Amino acid sequence: MLFRSLEGPAYGFHGSTVVIKASAEHTLGQLAVMESTYPAGLSVHEHVHAGEDEMFYLLAGELTGFCGEDSWTATAGSFVFVPRDHPHGFTVTSAGPARALVITGPPQLERQIVARGEPAAGG
Repeated sequence: MLFRSLEGPAYGFHGSTVVIKASAEHTLGQLAVMESTYPAGLSVHEHVHAGEDEMFYLLAGELTGFCGEDSWTATAGSFVFVPRDHPHGFTVTSAGPARALVITGPPQLERQIVARGEPAAGG
């Protein structure tokens, strides 16, 4: 078992800041865990993760989103599961930023974020 006590590398990604807490490298290729901070008003357009499930555990703020025909509003303590291959998107509807743990598996989004190499805000 590996325990990571470090913050993790931070990246910018489509207006958000993403800190990679556990990468594919640290989870035997099974999943990635990221802490994402989304600024107020950020809107993530409809998109699909081909072959990758995505989960959000909201730590702060509010997100309003959809997955297929279902719509949802998540506040701190909410958990949202987005199955692979389903169109989804969301908007930050809180007055301040929203912060979430984002878990993907198998980990593809994490690799996209790292490959883009966008610096985190303020970094």
